[in-house]
Amino acid sequence: MEYFTVCCQRRGSVSVDGIYQGENKDGETPRVFRCCAGLHDISLQCRVGQACKEMTQRVTICGTNAIVPLVVRFFCDLHE
Repeated sequence: MEYFTVCCQRRGSVSVDGIYQGENKDGETPRVFRCCAGLHDISLQCRVGQACKEMTQRVTICGTNAIVPLVVRFFCDLHE
């Protein structure tokens, strides 16, 4: 198993290869997700104003563990 977090200043819904995994944060703490090793499409969908915005990154996840997960960063414009 491999491990990753999705970091963003906003709270949002995380999907891996199109499958919903949950919210990116537990309170203010980034949530750690698990997946198999390899190339994955990681998506974050968050509310920006009245609309939902979805962002996706293709990343290779390997060589991680639960203590040192891969950090996948998304940047939202907080003024929208």
